[in-house]
Amino acid sequence: MTDQIPQMQLTEAGQSAIECALTDEEIKERRRLQKELMAHQEPSVAMMLQKVIDGGITAENVSALESLVGLYDRMQAKNAEREFNQAFAKLQSELRSVNATRTVPNKDGSPRYRFAPFEDIMEEVQPVLVANGFSISFNSRFMEGGRMVSICTLRHIGGFSQSNEFAVRIGGGPPGATETQADGAAKTYAKRGALCDALNIVVEHDDDARMIGTPIGRALAEDLETRVRRVGSDITAFLKYAGASKFEDISDDRYPVLDEMLTRKEAKL
Repeated sequence: MTDQIPQMQLTEAGQSAIECALTDEEIKERRRLQKELMAHQEPSVAMMLQKVIDGGITAENVSALESLVGLYDRMQAKNAEREFNQAFAKLQSELRSVNATRTVPNKDGSPRYRFAPFEDIMEEVQPVLVANGFSISFNSRFMEGGRMVSICTLRHIGGFSQSNEFAVRIGGGPPGATETQADGAAKTYAKRGALCDALNIVVEHDDDARMIGTPIGRALAEDLETRVRRVGSDITAFLKYAGASKFEDISDDRYPVLDEMLTRKEAKL
């Protein structure tokens, strides 16, 4: 007797073709095993869909079929999101912090600030993304008030995707930059910000921010502290990110980045 249990997705014609090759005893045993299997197996949406299709689509059951298709799509989407979350958790555990090693000089050649270029960050994270079934794409748009928004979309092979936006002001760019270069610098900065936010990447600064630029002064320091408290951010973590032990020591070269970060948080209040 065959030891194969028939697939429930087989059509009646397919089952009949199989049973033609069996003896009466084998057919009885096969059907008994099939009923026993069905009794212990909770029908899935896919199985119910198959049953409706096998029975033929009619005007009477088309509404039920549409409902099943909708339910099936929702379940597939939920499964894809679950796979995304599981893979993202693994991705997070494998990502390392990135060192900021690129120096931007002032006009006199002195260091203005240090940062991690977009290309360096991508080089670090790309192998980990691929290993966990992720891909990254970017889009951008302009906003009123001279702002550029970069949209980073993280896609998983399971079908689920998630997007993150990062807005920056289009300023004058690096010292001596043309308008086109300033636009390009803003776009790259926005892409880097969107990527870091999407993957929760920590950029380690090689230099203490107090060693670069000059302190922001008491007025701006008090304003920053008030805003940090208002948005509910952790003061210790904020000062660590700013590279200072207290608000008065924050470098004026770090202020635009910190201001932008707080502006985004304030917009969510």
